[in-house]
Amino acid sequence: MKYLIFTLLLVNTLWLSVPGQTCGVAQALTALQQAQLSKLINPLDTALKREDLFHIDSLSTELKGIYSTEGGRPDALESYYNLTSKTNWLNVADAVLLSRALIAADSMVYVNLWKAGKGMKPPLYQPNSLFLRASAEIASGLLKIADKETNLTRKAAYQSWATRALDSLATMQLPSGAFPFPDLRTYGDPVFKSIIQNFLNRCGADSVKVLKSGWIVDDKGSGEFKFDAGVIANAYYEAYLYTGKTKYKNIAIAVGNFLKPLKFNTNYNYNTFVSLGLTRAFQLTNDPTYLSRAIVNLRYAVYPGQITNGRWMDGHNANSRYHSIIIQNIVPTIQLIQATNSYKNALEPMTLKAVKSLVDYTTNCGSATGYRWLLKAYGLNSMLLPATVKNSVTDLIGQHINQSATNGKYLDIPTMGEYMELLGSPLSSTDLTNPEGVEVRTFPNPTNGITNIAFTFATTENVVLSVFDVTGRLVKMVDEGKKASGVYTYQIDLSQEQAGVYFLILKTTKQKYTSKIIRTK
Repeated sequence: MKYLIFTLLLVNTLWLSVPGQTCGVAQALTALQQAQLSKLINPLDTALKREDLFHIDSLSTELKGIYSTEGGRPDALESYYNLTSKTNWLNVADAVLLSRALIAADSMVYVNLWKAGKGMKPPLYQPNSLFLRASAEIASGLLKIADKETNLTRKAAYQSWATRALDSLATMQLPSGAFPFPDLRTYGDPVFKSIIQNFLNRCGADSVKVLKSGWIVDDKGSGEFKFDAGVIANAYYEAYLYTGKTKYKNIAIAVGNFLKPLKFNTNYNYNTFVSLGLTRAFQLTNDPTYLSRAIVNLRYAVYPGQITNGRWMDGHNANSRYHSIIIQNIVPTIQLIQATNSYKNALEPMTLKAVKSLVDYTTNCGSATGYRWLLKAYGLNSMLLPATVKNSVTDLIGQHINQSATNGKYLDIPTMGEYMELLGSPLSSTDLTNPEGVEVRTFPNPTNGITNIAFTFATTENVVLSVFDVTGRLVKMVDEGKKASGVYTYQIDLSQEQAGVYFLILKTTKQKYTSKIIRTK
Protein backbone atom coordinates (compact mmCIF):
# COMPACT_ATOMS: atom_id res chain seq x y z
CA MET A 1 0.00 0.00 0.00
CA LYS A 2 2.78 2.46 0.96
CA TYR A 3 4.62 1.64 -2.25
CA LEU A 4 1.49 2.26 -4.35
CA ILE A 5 0.83 5.62 -2.65
CA PHE A 6 4.47 6.62 -3.18
CA THR A 7 4.24 5.62 -6.85
CA LEU A 8 1.13 7.75 -7.39
CA LEU A 9 2.69 10.70 -5.58
CA LEU A 10 5.78 10.34 -7.75
CA VAL A 11 3.69 10.21 -10.91
CA ASN A 12 1.74 13.31 -9.82
CA THR A 13 5.02 15.11 -9.08
CA LEU A 14 6.41 14.24 -12.51
CA TRP A 15 3.29 15.61 -14.19
CA LEU A 16 4.11 19.05 -12.85
CA SER A 17 6.95 19.23 -15.38
CA VAL A 18 5.28 17.32 -18.24
CA PRO A 19 3.87 19.58 -20.97
CA GLY A 20 0.25 18.97 -21.89
CA GLN A 21 -1.15 18.39 -25.33
CA THR A 22 -0.77 21.51 -27.52
CA CYS A 23 -3.95 22.97 -28.98
CA GLY A 24 -4.40 23.42 -32.72
CA VAL A 25 -1.42 21.46 -34.03
CA ALA A 26 -1.08 18.34 -36.18
CA GLN A 27 1.75 15.86 -36.51
CA ALA A 28 4.21 16.91 -39.21
CA LEU A 29 6.94 14.35 -39.84
CA THR A 30 9.98 15.00 -41.98
CA ALA A 31 10.88 12.69 -44.84
CA LEU A 32 13.77 11.38 -42.73
CA GLN A 33 11.47 10.60 -39.81
CA GLN A 34 9.01 8.82 -42.10
CA ALA A 35 11.81 6.73 -43.60
CA GLN A 36 13.18 5.83 -40.17
CA LEU A 37 9.73 4.92 -38.85
CA SER A 38 8.91 2.73 -41.85
CA LYS A 39 12.02 0.65 -41.20
CA LEU A 40 10.84 -0.20 -37.70
CA ILE A 41 7.19 -0.98 -38.37
CA ASN A 42 7.75 -4.49 -39.74
CA PRO A 43 10.17 -5.49 -36.94
CA LEU A 44 7.68 -4.19 -34.37
CA ASP A 45 4.85 -6.06 -36.06
CA THR A 46 6.95 -9.24 -35.95
CA ALA A 47 7.79 -8.73 -32.27
CA LEU A 48 4.11 -8.22 -31.48
CA LYS A 49 3.09 -11.38 -33.30
CA ARG A 50 5.82 -13.34 -31.51
CA GLU A 51 4.88 -11.69 -28.19
CA ASP A 52 8.51 -10.79 -27.67
CA LEU A 53 8.12 -8.20 -24.91
CA PHE A 54 11.80 -7.23 -24.78
CA HIS A 55 11.87 -6.28 -28.45
CA ILE A 56 8.40 -4.71 -28.29
CA ASP A 57 9.61 -2.36 -25.55
CA SER A 58 13.00 -1.63 -27.11
CA LEU A 59 11.55 -0.95 -30.58
CA SER A 60 8.83 1.23 -29.05
CA THR A 61 11.45 3.28 -27.23
CA GLU A 62 13.32 3.70 -30.51
CA LEU A 63 10.13 4.80 -32.25
CA LYS A 64 9.47 7.42 -29.59
CA GLY A 65 12.95 8.81 -30.16
CA ILE A 66 12.29 9.13 -33.89
CA TYR A 67 8.94 10.83 -33.39
CA SER A 68 10.66 13.22 -30.98
CA THR A 69 8.56 16.34 -30.36
CA GLU A 70 6.04 15.26 -33.02
CA GLY A 71 5.08 12.24 -30.95
CA GLY A 72 1.59 12.41 -29.50
CA ARG A 73 0.32 15.02 -31.92
CA PRO A 74 -2.85 14.16 -33.88
CA ASP A 75 -2.66 13.22 -37.55
CA ALA A 76 -4.92 16.16 -38.50
CA LEU A 77 -5.97 19.49 -37.04
CA GLU A 78 -8.76 18.98 -34.53
CA SER A 79 -11.81 21.19 -34.22
CA TYR A 80 -12.94 22.23 -30.76
CA TYR A 81 -16.26 23.07 -29.19
CA ASN A 82 -16.62 25.38 -26.19
CA LEU A 83 -18.81 23.74 -23.59
CA THR A 84 -21.28 25.48 -21.32
CA SER A 85 -20.00 26.50 -17.89
CA LYS A 86 -22.75 24.59 -16.08
CA THR A 87 -21.33 21.63 -14.17
CA ASN A 88 -24.38 20.29 -12.30
CA TRP A 89 -25.59 16.98 -13.69
CA LEU A 90 -29.13 16.62 -14.97
CA ASN A 91 -31.28 14.64 -12.55
CA VAL A 92 -33.02 11.43 -13.55
CA ALA A 93 -36.34 13.11 -14.42
CA ASP A 94 -34.70 15.70 -16.69
CA ALA A 95 -32.44 13.05 -18.24
CA VAL A 96 -35.54 10.98 -19.09
CA LEU A 97 -37.10 14.02 -20.81
CA LEU A 98 -33.89 14.61 -22.75
CA SER A 99 -33.77 10.97 -23.82
CA ARG A 100 -37.33 11.22 -25.10
CA ALA A 101 -36.45 14.23 -27.23
CA LEU A 102 -33.35 12.46 -28.53
CA ILE A 103 -35.31 9.36 -29.54
CA ALA A 104 -38.20 11.36 -31.02
CA ALA A 105 -35.80 13.15 -33.39
CA ASP A 106 -35.05 9.87 -35.20
CA SER A 107 -37.74 7.53 -33.93
CA MET A 108 -38.08 5.52 -37.15
CA VAL A 109 -34.37 4.76 -37.05
CA TYR A 110 -34.87 3.00 -33.73
CA VAL A 111 -38.13 1.35 -34.76
CA ASN A 112 -36.24 -0.15 -37.70
CA LEU A 113 -32.98 -0.73 -35.87
CA TRP A 114 -33.31 -4.44 -36.59
CA LYS A 115 -32.60 -3.64 -40.24
CA ALA A 116 -29.31 -2.03 -39.25
CA GLY A 117 -28.55 -5.35 -37.57
CA LYS A 118 -28.54 -6.80 -41.07
CA GLY A 119 -26.29 -4.04 -42.37
CA MET A 120 -29.08 -2.01 -43.93
CA LYS A 121 -28.69 1.70 -43.26
CA PRO A 122 -31.90 3.37 -42.09
CA PRO A 123 -33.83 5.11 -43.49
CA LEU A 124 -32.47 4.15 -46.94
CA TYR A 125 -32.19 0.41 -46.16
CA GLN A 126 -29.35 -0.14 -48.56
CA PRO A 127 -27.93 -3.63 -48.06
CA ASN A 128 -24.41 -3.84 -46.64
CA SER A 129 -24.11 -0.09 -46.06
CA LEU A 130 -23.59 0.05 -42.30
CA PHE A 131 -21.13 -1.40 -39.84
CA LEU A 132 -22.94 -3.91 -37.65
CA ARG A 133 -21.42 -2.48 -34.47
CA ALA A 134 -23.67 0.58 -34.84
CA SER A 135 -26.86 -1.38 -34.22
CA ALA A 136 -25.26 -3.18 -31.26
CA GLU A 137 -24.25 0.04 -29.50
CA ILE A 138 -27.60 1.72 -30.15
CA ALA A 139 -29.53 -1.31 -28.89
CA SER A 140 -27.50 -1.37 -25.68
CA GLY A 141 -28.16 2.34 -25.20
CA LEU A 142 -31.90 1.86 -25.66
CA LEU A 143 -31.94 -0.82 -22.96
CA LYS A 144 -30.19 1.49 -20.50
CA ILE A 145 -32.57 4.34 -21.28
CA ALA A 146 -35.55 1.99 -20.93
CA ASP A 147 -34.31 1.03 -17.49
CA LYS A 148 -34.85 4.60 -16.26
CA GLU A 149 -37.98 5.36 -18.36
CA THR A 150 -41.06 5.88 -16.18
CA ASN A 151 -43.62 5.67 -18.98
CA LEU A 152 -44.34 1.94 -19.31
CA THR A 153 -45.42 2.21 -22.95
CA ARG A 154 -42.16 3.90 -23.90
CA LYS A 155 -40.16 1.46 -21.78
CA ALA A 156 -41.70 -1.52 -23.55
CA ALA A 157 -41.15 0.06 -26.98
CA TYR A 158 -37.48 0.80 -26.34
CA GLN A 159 -36.90 -2.72 -25.05
CA SER A 160 -38.69 -4.19 -28.05
CA TRP A 161 -36.67 -2.15 -30.55
CA ALA A 162 -33.44 -3.09 -28.82
CA THR A 163 -34.05 -6.83 -28.48
CA ARG A 164 -35.34 -7.13 -32.04
CA ALA A 165 -32.17 -5.46 -33.29
CA LEU A 166 -29.95 -7.68 -31.15
CA ASP A 167 -31.78 -10.81 -32.30
CA SER A 168 -31.38 -9.67 -35.90
CA LEU A 169 -27.69 -8.96 -35.45
CA ALA A 170 -27.19 -12.35 -33.81
CA THR A 171 -27.95 -14.07 -37.12
CA MET A 172 -24.91 -12.35 -38.63
CA GLN A 173 -22.37 -13.89 -36.25
CA LEU A 174 -19.82 -16.01 -38.11
CA PRO A 175 -18.85 -19.54 -37.00
CA SER A 176 -15.58 -18.10 -35.69
CA GLY A 177 -17.51 -15.89 -33.29
CA ALA A 178 -16.62 -12.70 -35.19
CA PHE A 179 -18.95 -10.44 -37.14
CA PRO A 180 -18.40 -9.43 -40.78
CA PHE A 181 -18.09 -5.89 -42.05
CA PRO A 182 -19.62 -4.52 -45.24
CA ASP A 183 -18.02 -3.79 -48.58
CA LEU A 184 -18.51 -0.01 -48.69
CA ARG A 185 -16.79 0.56 -52.05
CA THR A 186 -20.06 0.63 -53.97
CA TYR A 187 -21.15 3.72 -52.04
CA GLY A 188 -18.03 5.70 -52.83
CA ASP A 189 -17.18 6.17 -49.19
CA PRO A 190 -14.08 8.42 -49.26
CA VAL A 191 -12.59 6.87 -46.11
CA PHE A 192 -13.36 3.18 -46.38
CA LYS A 193 -13.41 2.68 -50.14
CA SER A 194 -9.61 2.77 -50.45
CA ILE A 195 -9.07 0.88 -47.20
CA ILE A 196 -11.26 -2.01 -48.34
CA GLN A 197 -9.77 -2.03 -51.83
CA ASN A 198 -6.24 -2.12 -50.45
CA PHE A 199 -7.21 -4.93 -48.10
CA LEU A 200 -8.64 -7.00 -50.97
CA ASN A 201 -5.53 -6.28 -53.05
CA ARG A 202 -3.35 -7.63 -50.24
CA CYS A 203 -5.49 -10.77 -50.13
CA GLY A 204 -4.72 -11.44 -53.79
CA ALA A 205 -6.33 -14.66 -54.97
CA ASP A 206 -7.87 -15.14 -51.53
CA SER A 207 -10.05 -12.07 -52.04
CA VAL A 208 -12.74 -14.32 -53.51
CA LYS A 209 -12.78 -16.20 -50.21
CA VAL A 210 -12.96 -13.20 -47.91
CA LEU A 211 -15.66 -11.30 -49.83
CA LYS A 212 -19.03 -13.07 -49.81
CA SER A 213 -22.32 -11.48 -50.90
CA GLY A 214 -21.09 -8.00 -50.11
CA TRP A 215 -19.62 -8.92 -46.72
CA ILE A 216 -15.98 -9.35 -45.75
CA VAL A 217 -16.09 -12.57 -43.73
CA ASP A 218 -12.38 -13.02 -42.97
CA ASP A 219 -9.92 -10.26 -42.08
CA LYS A 220 -6.94 -12.56 -42.82
CA GLY A 221 -5.33 -11.72 -39.51
CA SER A 222 -5.10 -8.01 -40.30
CA GLY A 223 -6.91 -7.06 -37.11
CA GLU A 224 -9.81 -5.36 -38.90
CA PHE A 225 -12.36 -7.55 -37.10
CA LYS A 226 -11.09 -6.49 -33.67
CA PHE A 227 -12.98 -3.18 -33.65
CA ASP A 228 -16.42 -4.62 -34.43
CA ALA A 229 -15.88 -7.71 -32.30
CA GLY A 230 -14.97 -5.73 -29.19
CA VAL A 231 -17.88 -3.29 -29.54
CA ILE A 232 -20.40 -6.04 -30.22
CA ALA A 233 -19.14 -8.26 -27.38
CA ASN A 234 -19.51 -5.32 -25.01
CA ALA A 235 -23.03 -4.57 -26.28
CA TYR A 236 -24.22 -8.17 -25.84
CA TYR A 237 -22.62 -8.29 -22.39
CA GLU A 238 -24.61 -5.21 -21.42
CA ALA A 239 -27.75 -6.55 -23.09
CA TYR A 240 -27.45 -9.71 -21.03
CA LEU A 241 -27.20 -7.65 -17.85
CA TYR A 242 -30.44 -5.83 -18.66
CA THR A 243 -32.46 -8.70 -20.14
CA GLY A 244 -31.04 -11.87 -18.60
CA LYS A 245 -31.25 -13.58 -22.02
CA THR A 246 -28.75 -16.42 -22.06
CA LYS A 247 -28.32 -16.23 -25.84
CA TYR A 248 -26.85 -12.74 -25.47
CA LYS A 249 -24.38 -14.06 -22.92
CA ASN A 250 -23.37 -16.88 -25.27
CA ILE A 251 -22.84 -14.47 -28.17
CA ALA A 252 -20.48 -12.33 -26.07
CA ILE A 253 -18.55 -15.39 -24.92
CA ALA A 254 -18.25 -16.63 -28.52
CA VAL A 255 -16.74 -13.27 -29.48
CA GLY A 256 -14.32 -13.65 -26.56
CA ASN A 257 -13.28 -17.04 -27.91
CA PHE A 258 -12.63 -15.45 -31.30
CA LEU A 259 -10.52 -12.68 -29.75
CA LYS A 260 -8.52 -14.83 -27.36
CA PRO A 261 -5.96 -16.32 -29.80
CA LEU A 262 -5.55 -13.23 -31.98
CA LYS A 263 -2.11 -11.78 -32.57
CA PHE A 264 -1.29 -8.26 -31.44
CA ASN A 265 -0.86 -5.59 -34.10
CA THR A 266 0.59 -2.10 -34.36
CA ASN A 267 -2.72 -0.21 -34.07
CA TYR A 268 -2.97 0.46 -30.35
CA ASN A 269 -6.71 1.16 -30.24
CA TYR A 270 -7.49 -2.07 -32.13
CA ASN A 271 -5.80 -4.03 -29.35
CA THR A 272 -7.96 -2.32 -26.72
CA PHE A 273 -11.08 -3.67 -28.43
CA VAL A 274 -9.62 -7.13 -27.86
CA SER A 275 -9.03 -6.44 -24.18
CA LEU A 276 -12.58 -5.12 -23.83
CA GLY A 277 -14.17 -8.19 -25.43
CA LEU A 278 -12.01 -10.56 -23.41
CA THR A 279 -12.82 -8.77 -20.16
CA ARG A 280 -16.52 -9.07 -20.84
CA ALA A 281 -16.09 -12.80 -21.53
CA PHE A 282 -14.27 -13.13 -18.21
CA GLN A 283 -17.09 -11.36 -16.38
CA LEU A 284 -19.62 -13.74 -17.90
CA THR A 285 -17.65 -16.96 -17.29
CA ASN A 286 -15.28 -16.20 -14.41
CA ASP A 287 -12.61 -17.93 -16.51
CA PRO A 288 -9.34 -16.14 -15.56
CA THR A 289 -7.68 -16.97 -18.87
CA TYR A 290 -9.82 -14.32 -20.59
CA LEU A 291 -8.81 -11.61 -18.14
CA SER A 292 -5.17 -12.66 -18.21
CA ARG A 293 -5.12 -12.38 -21.99
CA ALA A 294 -6.86 -8.98 -21.83
CA ILE A 295 -4.20 -7.66 -19.46
CA VAL A 296 -1.38 -9.02 -21.62
CA ASN A 297 -2.96 -7.28 -24.63
CA LEU A 298 -2.75 -3.96 -22.83
CA ARG A 299 0.79 -4.44 -21.55
CA TYR A 300 2.27 -5.75 -24.81
CA ALA A 301 0.29 -3.90 -27.44
CA VAL A 302 -1.00 -0.65 -25.88
CA TYR A 303 1.25 0.48 -23.03
CA PRO A 304 4.50 0.56 -25.08
CA GLY A 305 3.09 3.23 -27.41
CA GLN A 306 2.23 5.79 -24.73
CA ILE A 307 4.48 8.83 -24.31
CA THR A 308 5.11 10.90 -21.20
CA ASN A 309 2.22 13.33 -21.61
CA GLY A 310 -0.31 10.48 -21.75
CA ARG A 311 -0.90 10.39 -25.52
CA TRP A 312 0.09 7.64 -27.91
CA MET A 313 3.04 8.42 -30.14
CA ASP A 314 1.53 7.91 -33.62
CA GLY A 315 -0.75 10.53 -35.12
CA HIS A 316 -3.71 8.18 -35.56
CA ASN A 317 -3.96 7.15 -31.92
CA ALA A 318 -2.89 10.61 -30.72
CA ASN A 319 -6.05 11.91 -32.38
CA SER A 320 -8.48 12.73 -29.55
CA ARG A 321 -11.18 10.55 -31.09
CA TYR A 322 -9.04 7.43 -30.85
CA HIS A 323 -7.39 8.45 -27.60
CA SER A 324 -10.87 8.65 -26.05
CA ILE A 325 -11.75 5.25 -27.53
CA ILE A 326 -8.68 3.76 -25.86
CA ILE A 327 -9.85 5.13 -22.50
CA GLN A 328 -13.38 3.76 -23.01
CA ASN A 329 -12.05 0.32 -23.86
CA ILE A 330 -9.39 -0.14 -21.18
CA VAL A 331 -11.29 0.97 -18.07
CA PRO A 332 -13.25 -2.31 -17.58
CA THR A 333 -10.00 -4.30 -17.65
CA ILE A 334 -8.09 -1.89 -15.43
CA GLN A 335 -10.85 -2.13 -12.81
CA LEU A 336 -10.30 -5.88 -12.53
CA ILE A 337 -6.50 -6.09 -12.36
CA GLN A 338 -5.57 -7.77 -9.08
CA ALA A 339 -2.93 -6.32 -6.79
CA THR A 340 -0.67 -9.32 -7.41
CA ASN A 341 -0.59 -8.85 -11.19
CA SER A 342 2.92 -7.93 -12.35
CA TYR A 343 1.58 -5.44 -14.92
CA LYS A 344 -0.60 -3.47 -12.52
CA ASN A 345 2.07 -0.84 -11.80
CA ALA A 346 2.45 -0.15 -15.52
CA LEU A 347 -1.19 -0.22 -16.63
CA GLU A 348 -2.79 1.82 -13.84
CA PRO A 349 -0.48 4.85 -14.35
CA MET A 350 -0.99 4.43 -18.11
CA THR A 351 -4.73 4.80 -17.60
CA LEU A 352 -4.42 7.80 -15.30
CA LYS A 353 -2.06 9.60 -17.68
CA ALA A 354 -4.42 8.93 -20.58
CA VAL A 355 -7.42 10.32 -18.68
CA LYS A 356 -5.54 13.34 -17.35
CA SER A 357 -4.19 14.18 -20.81
CA LEU A 358 -7.66 14.35 -22.34
CA VAL A 359 -9.15 16.12 -19.31
CA ASP A 360 -6.48 18.84 -19.50
CA TYR A 361 -6.82 19.08 -23.27
CA THR A 362 -10.59 19.53 -23.05
CA THR A 363 -10.23 22.11 -20.28
CA ASN A 364 -7.53 24.11 -22.09
CA CYS A 365 -8.54 23.78 -25.73
CA GLY A 366 -12.25 22.94 -25.79
CA SER A 367 -13.94 19.63 -26.48
CA ALA A 368 -12.71 17.67 -29.49
CA THR A 369 -14.64 14.49 -28.64
CA GLY A 370 -17.84 13.25 -27.10
CA TYR A 371 -17.88 12.29 -23.44
CA ARG A 372 -18.38 8.54 -23.21
CA TRP A 373 -14.75 8.32 -22.14
CA LEU A 374 -15.57 10.59 -19.20
CA LEU A 375 -18.46 8.37 -18.18
CA LYS A 376 -16.13 5.37 -18.15
CA ALA A 377 -13.32 7.22 -16.37
CA TYR A 378 -15.73 8.33 -13.65
CA GLY A 379 -15.87 4.76 -12.34
CA LEU A 380 -12.12 4.49 -11.68
CA ASN A 381 -11.30 4.17 -8.00
CA SER A 382 -9.81 6.95 -5.90
CA MET A 383 -6.45 5.20 -5.49
CA LEU A 384 -6.01 5.44 -9.24
CA LEU A 385 -7.90 8.64 -10.03
CA PRO A 386 -6.86 11.44 -7.63
CA ALA A 387 -9.58 13.72 -6.29
CA THR A 388 -8.45 16.66 -8.42
CA VAL A 389 -8.79 14.63 -11.63
CA LYS A 390 -12.05 13.03 -10.47
CA ASN A 391 -13.49 16.48 -9.80
CA SER A 392 -12.50 17.63 -13.27
CA VAL A 393 -14.11 14.54 -14.81
CA THR A 394 -17.27 15.20 -12.78
CA ASP A 395 -17.43 18.83 -13.92
CA LEU A 396 -16.83 17.97 -17.57
CA ILE A 397 -19.63 15.40 -17.53
CA GLY A 398 -21.91 18.12 -16.19
CA GLN A 399 -20.76 20.58 -18.87
CA HIS A 400 -21.31 18.01 -21.61
CA ILE A 401 -24.78 16.94 -20.51
CA ASN A 402 -25.90 20.57 -20.12
CA GLN A 403 -24.51 21.35 -23.56
CA SER A 404 -26.36 18.34 -24.92
CA ALA A 405 -29.57 19.56 -23.32
CA THR A 406 -29.13 22.88 -25.13
CA ASN A 407 -28.29 21.71 -28.65
CA GLY A 408 -27.62 17.96 -28.67
CA LYS A 409 -23.89 18.37 -29.24
CA TYR A 410 -22.05 15.07 -28.84
CA LEU A 411 -25.19 13.30 -27.66
CA ASP A 412 -26.31 9.96 -29.09
CA ILE A 413 -28.27 6.98 -27.81
CA PRO A 414 -25.25 5.02 -26.49
CA THR A 415 -23.93 8.09 -24.64
CA MET A 416 -27.37 8.93 -23.24
CA GLY A 417 -27.74 5.34 -22.08
CA GLU A 418 -24.39 5.36 -20.29
CA TYR A 419 -25.17 8.68 -18.63
CA MET A 420 -28.51 7.40 -17.38
CA GLU A 421 -26.95 4.15 -16.21
CA LEU A 422 -24.51 6.12 -14.10
CA LEU A 423 -27.02 8.71 -12.92
CA GLY A 424 -28.72 7.99 -9.63
CA SER A 425 -27.07 4.60 -9.08
CA PRO A 426 -24.71 3.75 -6.22
CA LEU A 427 -21.94 3.87 -8.82
CA SER A 428 -22.18 7.65 -8.91
CA SER A 429 -20.67 7.93 -5.45
CA THR A 430 -18.89 4.62 -4.91
CA ASP A 431 -15.51 3.36 -6.01
CA LEU A 432 -15.21 0.59 -8.58
CA THR A 433 -12.20 -1.59 -7.86
CA ASN A 434 -10.89 -4.63 -6.10
CA PRO A 435 -9.99 -3.10 -2.72
CA GLU A 436 -6.50 -3.53 -1.33
CA GLY A 437 -6.25 -6.42 1.11
CA VAL A 438 -9.68 -7.82 0.23
CA GLU A 439 -10.52 -10.61 -2.22
CA VAL A 440 -14.11 -10.89 -3.41
CA ARG A 441 -16.04 -13.67 -5.15
CA THR A 442 -19.69 -13.59 -6.20
CA PHE A 443 -21.25 -16.82 -7.50
CA PRO A 444 -23.38 -17.57 -9.35
CA ASN A 445 -23.57 -14.20 -11.03
CA PRO A 446 -25.88 -13.68 -12.89
CA THR A 447 -28.34 -15.49 -10.63
CA ASN A 448 -32.02 -16.35 -10.86
CA GLY A 449 -32.46 -15.77 -7.14
CA ILE A 450 -29.75 -16.78 -4.67
CA THR A 451 -26.10 -15.78 -4.95
CA ASN A 452 -23.14 -16.42 -2.66
CA ILE A 453 -20.58 -13.81 -1.61
CA ALA A 454 -17.15 -14.70 -0.25
CA PHE A 455 -14.74 -12.12 1.18
CA THR A 456 -11.18 -12.71 2.31
CA PHE A 457 -9.77 -9.98 4.57
CA ALA A 458 -6.01 -9.72 4.97
CA THR A 459 -6.32 -7.59 8.12
CA THR A 460 -8.98 -6.72 10.70
CA GLU A 461 -11.58 -4.43 9.12
CA ASN A 462 -14.70 -2.52 10.10
CA VAL A 463 -17.20 -3.66 7.49
CA VAL A 464 -20.57 -2.55 6.13
CA LEU A 465 -21.98 -4.91 3.49
CA SER A 466 -25.21 -4.01 1.70
CA VAL A 467 -27.17 -4.42 -1.53
CA PHE A 468 -28.86 -1.58 -3.45
CA ASP A 469 -30.98 -1.47 -6.59
CA VAL A 470 -30.31 0.88 -9.53
CA THR A 471 -32.41 3.66 -7.96
CA GLY A 472 -30.23 3.69 -4.84
CA ARG A 473 -32.83 1.90 -2.68
CA LEU A 474 -31.35 -0.25 0.06
CA VAL A 475 -32.49 -3.80 -0.70
CA LYS A 476 -30.63 -5.67 2.03
CA MET A 477 -28.24 -4.85 4.85
CA VAL A 478 -26.14 -8.02 4.81
CA ASP A 479 -23.63 -7.43 7.61
CA GLU A 480 -22.02 -4.71 9.70
CA GLY A 481 -19.25 -4.72 12.30
CA LYS A 482 -15.59 -5.52 12.92
CA LYS A 483 -14.16 -8.56 11.15
CA ALA A 484 -10.84 -10.22 11.91
CA SER A 485 -8.66 -11.38 9.02
CA GLY A 486 -10.06 -14.48 7.38
CA VAL A 487 -12.74 -15.73 4.99
CA TYR A 488 -16.42 -14.77 5.32
CA THR A 489 -19.27 -16.15 3.23
CA TYR A 490 -22.83 -14.91 2.82
CA GLN A 491 -25.89 -16.09 0.95
CA ILE A 492 -28.06 -13.33 -0.55
CA ASP A 493 -31.59 -14.11 -1.62
CA LEU A 494 -32.93 -11.87 -4.40
CA SER A 495 -35.66 -14.26 -5.48
CA GLN A 496 -38.38 -11.83 -4.37
CA GLU A 497 -36.80 -8.93 -6.26
CA GLN A 498 -37.44 -7.98 -9.87
CA ALA A 499 -34.99 -9.01 -12.60
CA GLY A 500 -32.34 -6.36 -13.18
CA VAL A 501 -29.07 -4.92 -11.93
CA TYR A 502 -28.23 -4.72 -8.22
CA PHE A 503 -25.13 -3.37 -6.51
CA LEU A 504 -23.21 -5.13 -3.78
CA ILE A 505 -21.39 -2.47 -1.77
CA LEU A 506 -18.66 -3.25 0.72
CA LYS A 507 -17.35 -0.39 2.86
CA THR A 508 -14.25 -0.91 4.96
CA THR A 509 -12.34 1.52 7.13
CA LYS A 510 -10.41 3.02 4.23
CA GLN A 511 -12.16 2.10 0.99
CA LYS A 512 -15.26 1.03 -0.88
CA TYR A 513 -15.94 -1.83 -3.25
CA THR A 514 -18.87 -2.05 -5.65
CA SER A 515 -19.88 -5.04 -7.73
CA LYS A 516 -22.90 -5.67 -9.94
CA ILE A 517 -25.18 -8.60 -9.22
CA ILE A 518 -27.44 -9.55 -12.09
CA ARG A 519 -30.86 -10.95 -11.19
CA THR A 520 -32.18 -12.81 -14.23
CA LYS A 521 -35.79 -13.65 -14.96
